Order: sequence, then C-alpha cells, then structure tokens
Amino acid sequence: MKTPDPGPPRLRDAAALLPVLGTFLLMPPVISLFTGQRALAGVPLIVVYLFGVWLLLIVAAALMARRLARSGAAGPDAASAAAGPASVPEPTPGEEKRAQRPAR
Repeated sequence: MKTPDPGPPRLRDAAALLPVLGTFLLMPPVISLFTGQRALAGVPLIVVYLFGVWLLLIVAAALMARRLARSGAAGPDAASAAAGPASVPEPTPGEEKRAQRPAR
C-alpha cells in the first residue's frame, strides 16, 4: 500500500499559516522592536521593516501559489477555473429554427 505524498498537504498548511505569520510580524509588540531613532541609509528602520515584511509576504505567497498550482494540490476547483469557461454546446438544426422564430 502506497503512502500519500506529504509534500502538498504540508505546502497547503504552510500557505494557510502565511497570513498568521504576517499578522504576527505586523503586530505592535513586534513592530515596536524597530521603532526609535535608528535609520538605514537615511530611512527609518520601522519603514524598512514594514516594507520588508510586506515584500517577503508577497514573494512567499507567490512562490507557494506557483508550487501549489504545479503540484495540483490546489484542488479540482482551481484546475477547472484555470481551464476557462465551459463551452456552450452547438444547437441541433431543430433548435436553431425554434430560436429564430419570433415569440407570439
């Protein structure tokens, strides 16, 4: 009996925890560590921290989304959404005539 691949569920769990990590990193107790008169290249350290965390979260989310899409772990809904809208079946000859007839 084969065991399931632990990769995709772990990746889904990591993707689910990413907003929690972002919230933690942007909470006032953590942000207060970077307040003060310190500056990096003339930019206050708090600004560097906030934009750094923001950029890190965007890059991490993009990488996880790409890996989830590649592994097919996103689920059947994502695959059908990526395929585009469903095509409308061609009408039969009898249906074409009924559609063209004016309503009375």
